[in-house]
Amino acid sequence: MILLAALSCAALRPLPASSLAALRTNGWAATPDFLQPAEVERLRDDIAALRREGRFGAAGVGADSTNRLDGSVRQCEQCFLFPQLKHSGGGDQAGRALLYDTLDGLRETLQQSTGEALEGLLTEGLYACYPNGGFYRRHVDSVPGTPQEIRRYSYLLYANTDWTKADGGMLRLHTDGGGEAAPAGAAPSFVDVAPRAGTLVVFRSDLPHEVLDTAAERLAVAGWFNAPPHGSTERRKLIAGLAAAVVLGGAANLARGGGSAK
Repeated sequence: MILLAALSCAALRPLPASSLAALRTNGWAATPDFLQPAEVERLRDDIAALRREGRFGAAGVGADSTNRLDGSVRQCEQCFLFPQLKHSGGGDQAGRALLYDTLDGLRETLQQSTGEALEGLLTEGLYACYPNGGFYRRHVDSVPGTPQEIRRYSYLLYANTDWTKADGGMLRLHTDGGGEAAPAGAAPSFVDVAPRAGTLVVFRSDLPHEVLDTAAERLAVAGWFNAPPHGSTERRKLIAGLAAAVVLGGAANLARGGGSAK
C-alpha cells in the first residue's frame, strides 16, 4: 500500500519547466529520471507478464490498410495499451493504471503549456520490445492524409535498467529539416538520446527519428497524443472514425495478443 501511494503521487508529477522550454524551442525534450526506479520495475513486471501471456505481436510499418510487416525497416514486438480496457489476468493491471495516470498528467501538462488541444480519448500507446539486433529506420509518426495526421506529440518512456552505450538502441532525432528521408545534399544533423531507465522523451510527431540498432533488448512505452478532428463535419467524422479504428485496433491486440500497427 505504501508503494502504491508513493507511485500514485509520482504519477501526477508535471514536466519540468526546462523540458517544456526545450520542447517549444527545439521540438523535442528529454527528461531523465521522470520515472522512479520502482515505477520502472512495475513497467518491466507488466511487460514480462504480458509477454508470458502471448499478448505481444510483430510490429508493422505503414498506416491503416497499408500496414505491413517489413523486416528491413523495423524489427520489434509490441503490445497495445489503449484504450484503457480491463483484461482479466492481463499482466500488472495496477501498475498499468499508474502508467495511465502518468500519461494523462503528461497530456494535460502539454495541453496547458502549448495551448494545443489534445483529445484524451484518442491517446495512443503501446509497449515496444526491441530484441538484440532490433531497429526502426528513419520515419515520422504524423503523416498527412492518413489517420496518423492528428498526432501532435510522440512520447517514449524507457524501462532499460543497467543500459550502457554498448547496448545500442538509442533514439536518433533528425534535425536536418527533412521528413521520411533527408533533404538532398543536406549534411547529417541529429541528436541521439540514450534509452536509460526512467527517461521520458517528448517530441513533435512530424520530427523524423529512428531507433538505432540494438545490441541488447530495449524496452519502452511508446505513444502519441492526438489533436481533436478538425475541418468540415464530414472530415471530422472521417478522421475521428479512422483514428478510433487505430486505437480500438490496439485494444483488440491487447485482448488477443496479435496484429501490428505503425
